[in-house]
Amino acid sequence: MSLVPKKAVVLAAGFGTRLQPLTFVMPKPLMPVWGRAMLERVIFRLRDWGVEEIAVNAHWQADKIRRFVKDYLSRFDGVKITVSEEKEILGTGGALNPLRSFIGNDPFWLVNGDIVEDGLEAERIIKAYEASGNFAGCWITQDFGPRTIEVDPEGRVCNWNSDFPGDWGTYTYCGCALLSPKILDYVPDTGFSTIVSAYEKAMMNDAKFVVGASVEGSYWNDVGTFERYLETHAAFDLNSFEDNPNVIFHGVKLLESANLSGCVVTGGLIGGEFERAAIVGVAQLENAALKEAVKALCWKEEDAAAEYLGKRGSNREFWRLINGDDRAIVIIYDDVERPENARYASITKMLLKAGISVPRIYADIKEHKILVMEDVGRDSLETLMAKSAPNALKLYKSVVRELAKFHLQGTQAALEKDAPELEMSFDSNLYKWEHELFEKYMAGEYFGFDKLPDDVAAELKSVATDLERTRPVLVHRDFQSTNVLVKGEDSFAFIDYQGCRLGSAAYDLASLLYDPYVEIGEKERNLLLKEYVHAAPELGDVVKVFHKAAVQRLVQALGAYGRLASVGKTGFLKYVPRALDNLLLAADEADLDAVGAFAEELIARENMRPKA
Repeated sequence: MSLVPKKAVVLAAGFGTRLQPLTFVMPKPLMPVWGRAMLERVIFRLRDWGVEEIAVNAHWQADKIRRFVKDYLSRFDGVKITVSEEKEILGTGGALNPLRSFIGNDPFWLVNGDIVEDGLEAERIIKAYEASGNFAGCWITQDFGPRTIEVDPEGRVCNWNSDFPGDWGTYTYCGCALLSPKILDYVPDTGFSTIVSAYEKAMMNDAKFVVGASVEGSYWNDVGTFERYLETHAAFDLNSFEDNPNVIFHGVKLLESANLSGCVVTGGLIGGEFERAAIVGVAQLENAALKEAVKALCWKEEDAAAEYLGKRGSNREFWRLINGDDRAIVIIYDDVERPENARYASITKMLLKAGISVPRIYADIKEHKILVMEDVGRDSLETLMAKSAPNALKLYKSVVRELAKFHLQGTQAALEKDAPELEMSFDSNLYKWEHELFEKYMAGEYFGFDKLPDDVAAELKSVATDLERTRPVLVHRDFQSTNVLVKGEDSFAFIDYQGCRLGSAAYDLASLLYDPYVEIGEKERNLLLKEYVHAAPELGDVVKVFHKAAVQRLVQALGAYGRLASVGKTGFLKYVPRALDNLLLAADEADLDAVGAFAEELIARENMRPKA
């Protein structure tokens, strides 16, 4: 090997969003793989290749990157390592700007700090670099990853964003490249940019190409997700992992009751069953809200662990707290933009008093905007239906009967003098707002209509009028399968009722029985409708407006999916086809010809969309 690059830049500034909550504890490059931090593995590899100076960029939890470098410097046998801290994240290209003087005039390695490799040979990349005219050589593979780049017969990368990822002839860029300082000519002087955009600019402007090198028999993974992290640990027989490996950090305490499958645990006292879960020690987190919740539960902070359940609508963040076999759910909320969040506790107490199946309140810490509640389980009606659980339909009958109780006994409780404040009742303005949501985000932004056809708008207005005429009861407002959590074979609890208000009982019932998240047949739907009427005969008039209520709810749901997609939450678009099919069915049952015809038009347009 004639050329021995002496400098390297290691990229370690990313947020690690897809690995949360593990990256709440440590930045992704410091997560251990096969007993060593990924960053440590990268540095040792570079040292073995003859690198003498390394610059590591950092942003997210930069202090921990800096501390790691300082603490472990002696282990790197004289390799000089500096940390380039970015106050604002600069991207894989922009990260080079503060390091221009460090890079100097000689070729340098650019390596992602979160890759895991085995069997990589520097010589192959150096030869690719030389074949490029001493501009850029990179590691590529056909064996792993998304395979989004294309290579010409001479080995030059000719397309960095293939229209046919994964097809024959496509490769994955493995985040390891040998670059000439000339690459800096194609990096913008300021701001965020990617190294791939620099590669593309060099190719388009000056016909300078990156030459790819594949290394037969090598292993690569970028460990960007929880699944890939587990996959990487299970990649070699020497790790003695079973089909569903667990990664248990030093210091974790496991009870005999612990039954883990495919989990990563960084701290705490763990008991009970967990599958495909990422669990972190509360003491390891810089999260004052969780620590307040642990204190309210009278648990020891060093024993408490937490599973991040993500952010949901209405500006709320959800966690599951764990202390051995004990569990609790923590909701951290904002009540400025969404004041109804502050009413969740009082509404819960009202519903509990009325005998409705909802989670118990353990602590309502208003000054910190924290609610600590009973953990009623992981499975929802949606997940049970997805598993084709044999008791799912039986459970639906129980849920429908409980919904009738919600409408009857909940209404009585809501009308008492000491009842908590509720959201504005359903009226023509609220129904109109739901129509406008559908018109703007689904019919307009998603399907390209300038406005709703006049006959469709007229029929929707008549739907609102008919729903307004029904007897008002306390309605959940978002009563779908995801908001019914299953505790046992015939035990469940309603959640996410903070937006409850007075309105038509048919709205809730239709939300459940025409739910886009699950598939319910017409026969089952009719049986469950009869079950509801049997449980609440005084609300039997819901049958008359049931299908119109379904139209109203589906229009609202489709509008919400479009709005969420417009802010980047495109995962909700997968429910559009079933929601449209349900809208057509409900419109036909309600004799809404214009809405039905419009649903058919939207279905046709959806079917013409390219499939991912």
